[in-house]
Amino acid sequence: MKIHFFERNPADNQISIEKLFGILKIEFLKKNVQCVNIINPYSLKMILKTGFYFRKNQGDINHITGDIHWASLFLDSKRTILTIHDLVGLKNLKGVKKRLYFLFWLYLPLKKLKYITVISLKTKKEIAILLPWAEKKIRVIPNCLTVPVEKQLLLSENSKPLILVIGSTKNKNRERLFKAIIGLNVKLIIIGKLTKKLFALLVDNKIDFVNEITVSEFELIDYYKRSDILCFPSLYEGFGLPILEAQAQNCAVITSNKSPMKEVSGGAALLINPKSEEEIKNAITKLVNDTELRKELIQKGKENIKNYSPEIIANKYLDLYKEVLKNN
Repeated sequence: MKIHFFERNPADNQISIEKLFGILKIEFLKKNVQCVNIINPYSLKMILKTGFYFRKNQGDINHITGDIHWASLFLDSKRTILTIHDLVGLKNLKGVKKRLYFLFWLYLPLKKLKYITVISLKTKKEIAILLPWAEKKIRVIPNCLTVPVEKQLLLSENSKPLILVIGSTKNKNRERLFKAIIGLNVKLIIIGKLTKKLFALLVDNKIDFVNEITVSEFELIDYYKRSDILCFPSLYEGFGLPILEAQAQNCAVITSNKSPMKEVSGGAALLINPKSEEEIKNAITKLVNDTELRKELIQKGKENIKNYSPEIIANKYLDLYKEVLKNN
């Protein structure tokens, strides 16, 4: 079996999809599946040239791993799988741009293809609202864990509790989180660029923090290990991978009571209303003061991540690949 993975050419801050499928490909290779990467060689302005390049480089199965959904228009519909991660791009557009994006990024690809995967039930439901007829084509295959698992159950020993905050986009809800922190004796580790407004909010309220705009994978894992709590009160996610990453590294999790975060956390997190500063503050205070609760959440997290092992998720994709081959 030869799988051709059609992938975007990511910017430095857009590597999550590539990281995910890079790990899955290792599992595929263990099962003697040939993996060929077909990376988008041209800019979006040269979409036709890219499309014909893709058409000439098809495999037994074509798998569009995300973002470049329009590539499906140039590939064999009977042996092409499209993975959709979220609808953030569509939600952030307006007017003519939004209509064109909807047409080429969602409507036409889903109309043409037979096999669609999404990474959460949340994304499937969102697509079904926009395109009810497409729901029967869509199956959910979640993301896999993309960091190593800390085998020992260890609690961090910080004299001042460290709260990890990841992400820079508006949906990460950082302004509410920072306001909730005011008055608490904690230190924030913020991964992601701060706006001038957020920086001023932190400084004006004398919040103790460090800010890293970008970090390596090794540095990210180290921050998880050192932190007492990951606070992830996101307003919108396609999945919520930081939840699993924190659970793998003995970092207790606070996250939103919204889908898909509440499902991904698997009962191993404190769930809060992300629009309530009071609930965020109370959850942080509770975890900081209750060592046994932190330990309990960490233990439950270690069980939860077993459901997202690369082997388990790779097998779900392999079952789909076999189905596609059988039907062709």
